[in-house]
Formats: sequence, structure tokens, C-alpha cells
Amino acid sequence: MKGIRLLEKGYTCYRVSKELGVSKQSVMRWRDKYESEGIEGVKWNGQRGRPTKLTTSEKKELKKIILKGPISNGYPNELWSTYRVLEIIRKKFGVTYHQDYVGTLLHQLGFSYQKPKRRALERDENAIETWSGIKKSAGKRA
Repeated sequence: MKGIRLLEKGYTCYRVSKELGVSKQSVMRWRDKYESEGIEGVKWNGQRGRPTKLTTSEKKELKKIILKGPISNGYPNELWSTYRVLEIIRKKFGVTYHQDYVGTLLHQLGFSYQKPKRRALERDENAIETWSGIKKSAGKRA
């Protein structure tokens, strides 16, 4: 609406785009919509961009599925990948996303990338603690 008011004041599409921080093409599109449909054609409908493929309730359900862990979802280890989440979304909700977007979706759900710690399964915590104590006491004597 502000863009249309500026155009009516005689501003060029280029100047309006700079004033509002949008592309010149957007301003031209608004102008054309306004000329063909009037003010109703340029009213904001409350939505930006493409509609989401998963509903809010589906996103909540996806979050619950992820929190249960990969093993409970049939995977051989406790490591989520964007590909695995993508598979879950396809199977459970019948929706397809590009694999690159899944990271963004996970971030929206409150998840963040975690690099797994590489530790041997045979690791003996008591032996490590004992060794650390020996190293510290040896360092103090020197």
C-alpha cells in the first residue's frame, strides 16, 4: 500500500524500490495489480512466499517423531540426517521437500546441527579417570 501511495505521488518504480528495500520488479508488479484490480489487488493477505507444505500440527508431530530417536523409527543407529528426516516426512505425511530445506525446517522446529562425538564403544571411563589422575600427580612432582 505504501508503494502505491509513493507511485501516486509521482515516484518512479526505481525510487520506490530503493525507499522500501524491495526489487524494482516487485514495485512494477504492485503497480500493474493496482491498475488492473484496484486497491484490493495489492492488499496484503498476511502470507509471505509459498504456502507451507506441512501444517502446524504436522510439524508438531514430526518433532515428536524426531525426539523418539532414529532407532525407534527403524534406523540402525542414533544418528539423524537430513536424508532420514526427509524419508520420514515422505512416508508419514506424503510431502516432498528438497533435502537442503530439511535443515531449515529442523531449525524452525528448534533443532540444531550436532556433530557426533567419536568415542570407542570399548571405552573404560574408570581407566581414563585413573590415568588422568596419574598424569596430574606426575605433573605436580616435576
